[in-house]
Amino acid sequence: MTTTNYRDALASFAGAPLDPRTYRSLLYLALAVPLGFGYLIAFSVAGSLSLGLSVTILAPVALLGTLLLAVAVVWADAKLTAGLLGVEVSPWFPSRDLGVVEFCKQLAFARSTWTGLLYLCWRMVLAVIALVVLTTGLSVASGLLIAPLAYGEFLLVDYQLGVYRVNTLPRALGAAVVGGLVGLLTLYAANLLGRVAAAVTSTLIDGEDDGDTEAVGGPGSDGTTRSDT
Repeated sequence: MTTTNYRDALASFAGAPLDPRTYRSLLYLALAVPLGFGYLIAFSVAGSLSLGLSVTILAPVALLGTLLLAVAVVWADAKLTAGLLGVEVSPWFPSRDLGVVEFCKQLAFARSTWTGLLYLCWRMVLAVIALVVLTTGLSVASGLLIAPLAYGEFLLVDYQLGVYRVNTLPRALGAAVVGGLVGLLTLYAANLLGRVAAAVTSTLIDGEDDGDTEAVGGPGSDGTTRSDT
């Protein structure tokens, strides 16, 4: 059993460059960086505004506005995730057919609103992870892979224990092999992060409300409702 698991893991690692999911995950992670930091800035501003208005009569309006923004962003982001990673999700959005009061009630108390906020927190964390993985992995791999074309007295590789001077062809070829392994590891990490992102999305974005009425329409639609019997 253990030997089989090791073989499966090695096959998954070596097959990462041939897996179409790897490149969809790379694109997803590349988009995750600006989106995640954008979410952080937007909701920091919205949260600060809501906190500043918390002692005024506009506090409920500010809170509902922030929640509405969050739900709309989660809906759009989940659709993006579904398209790139192939995960099947039905992002939730309150129905507008039930009137303003019921709409606000769903927005404030629906479980999907708060799991959506948790999803946004995950997307912000993913932005940091993606930034580290992509910038470190791809920059190191590309730098080492071009060593056979640029080796000489001035090509140095800094690492934790010292400096490795790439001044001969054998050393340059060795550096390129290491670069290939780093690139392969980066692709595998991107593939793995894509799978994790798909699993988190399918867990947190279920499209269901824990109230008596379920709304599954999008921000640009009238929504559909279904009453439980």
